[in-house]
Amino acid sequence: MEKLFSNRKIVVYHKFCSNHQLEAHLSILQKEDVLITVDDGDVSFYKYLFPLLHKYKIPTVLFIITELIDTNKPFWWDELVYLLGKEEGEKRVWEVKEWPNQERVAYINQLRVESDKPSLKQAQLTTEQLKEMERAGVIIANHSHTHPMFNQCSEVELRDEFRQSKHFFDKAGLKGFNLFAYPNGNVNQLAEKVAKEEGISHAFLFDHKLPAKKYDPYRISRLSITDQTRPSKLRFILSGWHSKILPLRRSIYKLING
Repeated sequence: MEKLFSNRKIVVYHKFCSNHQLEAHLSILQKEDVLITVDDGDVSFYKYLFPLLHKYKIPTVLFIITELIDTNKPFWWDELVYLLGKEEGEKRVWEVKEWPNQERVAYINQLRVESDKPSLKQAQLTTEQLKEMERAGVIIANHSHTHPMFNQCSEVELRDEFRQSKHFFDKAGLKGFNLFAYPNGNVNQLAEKVAKEEGISHAFLFDHKLPAKKYDPYRISRLSITDQTRPSKLRFILSGWHSKILPLRRSIYKLING
């Protein structure tokens, strides 16, 4: 595993759609010897990226939210947008990520009770699909049980997340529980401590950076891309310059716009 993760460029995707640029991406990623990771386990991975992996033979890790497997439950952030409307919902998603986990959960539950809208349903991956992909070489890994912000969880909540996801992996016979991607990349010392104690061997960030000079298996950096990223931009991101320039651009924007 160390050879697969240490000092290697790693990219992270989320959702995919039909007008993707994945063929162009995979050609570039294959030449660069990059590791692909995909967070959340959206069913679009199975539909669009998985069929291409056999051709390009690029190592790939799919981080799943175990509570959602074999259900039609929505991702909680999609449900929030559905309940509040696009503009208000997208803004509120970012806000609630800063709330203590119990407050976020209670708020979403309250919205469900008060809403006149029918329950949102989303197709999710099945255990059989996960097993099929694992047999084909995709590493099925752990992205928590319910996708809370780990820096907003109590120790009890953190341990419950790991233990429930481990129960799923054990029951399904999947091997990748010990590989973990922090939801939203959010981590603090408590979350890292609990991760180690609950059997996690490698943990991944969402920080849009190249590998750190000093390898830390619990703070593995990744570069963020989407299926719509232009091939020229992908090359720029892989060069490392995008990660260096982006914070500067944001600082200038904040300075100009107050």
